[in-house]
Amino acid sequence: MYTYTEHGKAVVIKIGGSIDIQNAQSFKDWVISEFLENGKKYVILDMTHATNIDSYGLGILVGIYKRLVLQDGYLKIVAPNKNIRTLFEVTGLDRIIRIYETVSNAIKDE
Repeated sequence: MYTYTEHGKAVVIKIGGSIDIQNAQSFKDWVISEFLENGKKYVILDMTHATNIDSYGLGILVGIYKRLVLQDGYLKIVAPNKNIRTLFEVTGLDRIIRIYETVSNAIKDE
């Protein structure tokens, strides 16, 4: 489905393709069952190869973000393309969910 690596206490999930109405719910369910239910509360989404997020996918990311924050964790976004970055800026989510240029910058910024 998605590939991930662990870097210390953070999980870095590589997103390829889109997060949209077709797959967003299954992505959320996977993140919750694979990580949140197993005590992982620091999630970094590497969007280097992501192509698009629709409004449903954005809502799913907000839901994941809220669950992580309730557990004193975080959700960070890395290297979104111009369209995805614009979506975060237009919705104001870039002021809530931090965006980084590289995974190493996201990991270093605790």
